[in-house]
Amino acid sequence: MRNTVLYSLLFFLCLGFWGCSSPQPQYRIGVSQCLDDAWRQKMNYEMERELLLHPDMVLSRRIAYGSNELQCAQIDSFIAERVDLLIVSPNEAEAVKPAVTRAYRAGIPVIVADRRVTGDEWTAFIGGDNYKVGSLMAQWITSQLSSLGRRLGGVVVLEVAGLPGSTPATLRHQGLMDGLPEGVEVHSVMGSWYREEAYKVVSEYLATQPLPDLIVAHNDLMAIGAAEALQNYQFSIPIMGVDGINPGLQAIVDGKINCSATYSSRGDMVIATASQILHGEPFVRDTVLETILVDAKAAYPMLKQDEDITRDLETLHLVQTQTESKWRQMQFDRIVLSVFVAVFFVLFVATLSYIIARQFKLQTEIKQDILPQLENMQEAIQLSRRDEAFADRLKQIVNEHLSDPNLNVEYLGSKLQLSRTQLFRRVKAVAGKGPLDYIREQRLIRADQLLHTTDMTIQQVALELCFSSAGYFTKCYKEYFGHLPSER
Repeated sequence: MRNTVLYSLLFFLCLGFWGCSSPQPQYRIGVSQCLDDAWRQKMNYEMERELLLHPDMVLSRRIAYGSNELQCAQIDSFIAERVDLLIVSPNEAEAVKPAVTRAYRAGIPVIVADRRVTGDEWTAFIGGDNYKVGSLMAQWITSQLSSLGRRLGGVVVLEVAGLPGSTPATLRHQGLMDGLPEGVEVHSVMGSWYREEAYKVVSEYLATQPLPDLIVAHNDLMAIGAAEALQNYQFSIPIMGVDGINPGLQAIVDGKINCSATYSSRGDMVIATASQILHGEPFVRDTVLETILVDAKAAYPMLKQDEDITRDLETLHLVQTQTESKWRQMQFDRIVLSVFVAVFFVLFVATLSYIIARQFKLQTEIKQDILPQLENMQEAIQLSRRDEAFADRLKQIVNEHLSDPNLNVEYLGSKLQLSRTQLFRRVKAVAGKGPLDYIREQRLIRADQLLHTTDMTIQQVALELCFSSAGYFTKCYKEYFGHLPSER
């Protein structure tokens, strides 16, 4: 009878412990990041946030700090550990390709993020078009020369390039060179992605060469380094960077650099694609993200959004730390109890009530404090996604009908299946302005593009985009851009 009671107590105690143990992820994902810069930190945050929606997945992240050898070794270690999926942001395409190929041939799905590797032995790619980034640099240079009244002959552009051999540096340089008109001379220095190195090489260049007309850098950090090198010269030179995140956004707001080309890091999309692959669902193999130019007008709201993301990341880390701490306490308690049960039955009986009460208290804290926070964050993520989808749909409809005189609030409401009040509220939430102001803004942006890229006159552009007159168009244009369309 005594043994029966003892075995019953042990059985129910084990059930209690197993019932409050933490959920074990089913899939382990290795993440190999080439650098630990602001861009990768933003991607890491987006991956961690999306991971809240996939409790069956866990990340193991390693950083190569710009070393091809270290990144290849880290990828090989992931292969040896037999991770279920590998996410790689390669340092240099050719140098890292063999390790990526080894993982792919070992049967491990490989998602290449941000930077491509050569060949096609990978499962999925999600990143920007770095050639298009270079083309956008060339377009910006041409527009700057036009606005400054400069002729193409004798124009010198200083290019501060990234790490030699890396896919972004190679493609951005190629896109820049292919997109420039004749008469523009490009001088290149290697900033290797770092602010300090860019400051050094630009300073050395300025000490021996005449001041260039413009500067383009392959990332915002190098653009800031170039701006700092120019501080010793009483001359303002337009500077363009690439990334469009902090500290580049702050540099644009502060007037240190003029603009930045950016595409989303989309760590959330990377994790969502990983889930689709692991669960055998359909997925897009090659995803090229849209590249846009961020100027001073767009930088400030993006900066505020970046600050919100930083606060969310801090909250997420706090929640994760609290959860892990409580699970460690519970695991420690189980170990202590197991030792006491095995050695002293008397200590087991004395400790049992204490442990059960402690376990109940910890479970209550988790249910009341931790899980509601995670559920709230999941709900916020879903709402953010719906807003993004609505913004994309709104922009698509408006841009497809910019030349349609019937494009108005009623037309938008019918297309989006919203009442006038609902439409105003949704557009105001995602665009910061009413529907009519949003339509006029998109028409002005398209007008600016037509004026810069076609031979259309101001009158023709005004009629094309449904402005009542060229005079009204000119007035709206000046209010939005700060100068007349004839001064572009």
